[in-house]
Amino acid sequence: MGEQFQRLASESTRKKTECLDRGFYAPVPHDLFRRIVPIAREYDKANVHIVTLYTYLLSMVNGQPDNDRYMSAFPSVMRIADETGIGRNRVKRLCDVLEAVGLVKSAMDYTSNKRDKLYYPQYYSALTDEEIRRNLDEIYRYSPESELPKSL
Repeated sequence: MGEQFQRLASESTRKKTECLDRGFYAPVPHDLFRRIVPIAREYDKANVHIVTLYTYLLSMVNGQPDNDRYMSAFPSVMRIADETGIGRNRVKRLCDVLEAVGLVKSAMDYTSNKRDKLYYPQYYSALTDEEIRRNLDEIYRYSPESELPKSL
């Protein structure tokens, strides 16, 4: 390995270690772009935006263990749209896709005077490709393999 590459690799390794030691990180699964996004794009090319939404939710996770909302992110749809550039009308669908591919679980919190949706990032998907496709078939009401909507 060339000296320049070794220096850059060393700097990256040092910063990664620093980041991990300080807790200033959230892991992004390697198969997000390698496996999950390509499958999700079979249903809608715009599903590539699950990456933006997923990494945004990771960055918003409440890391305070003494809080009832520990390990959840709870931004409003309006805040998600404002801070990510994703259209408000797309946020719900993209959240549904993230759940279908196994990267997020959600729950409603009715304890305050308003209801909040809590997003719990799962940090990796344990689902097989077939399970992901079956879940996406349910959301989109068709399979890209058949090209026909299920309602027909």
